Amino acid sequence: MDKRTISQIFATILTNANLRGFLDRNIYKGESKKICVPELNCYSCPGAVGSCPIGALQAVIGGIRHKFSFYVIGLMSLFGVVFGRFICGWLCPFVFFQDLLYKIKSKKIKVNSKIDGRLKYLKYIILITFVILMPMLLTNQFSIAKP
Repeated sequence: MDKRTISQIFATILTNANLRGFLDRNIYKGESKKICVPELNCYSCPGAVGSCPIGALQAVIGGIRHKFSFYVIGLMSLFGVVFGRFICGWLCPFVFFQDLLYKIKSKKIKVNSKIDGRLKYLKYIILITFVILMPMLLTNQFSIAKP
């Protein structure tokens, strides 16, 4: 195993260290859930001991209207500026599982370069739609969105 894979395994175990949550099938709601970890980590995972920055951003956007969370945006910006893509490549559990899935032998599909060029922008459309617009617009009468 290379250093990157070991780092990904360690980070995945560390951010999902609530083993009791897997046994009890309960979401951990301790004090560390108030802290955003510098990687994508699903809030509803029973083992998650920290808060996902994207999920925290959705909760803030879908919360009481006209409040802006400098904590979430500031933390995401700080980690992005200081660490860059290191977090995605070396710490993120989703990238670790993506790397494992890539190792499965399967027939690779060749995509036309013109289509590939257009599909590169799809991730931004998905980000804006599901992380920003939906939590902002789909709220109840108290201006709170469902997680």
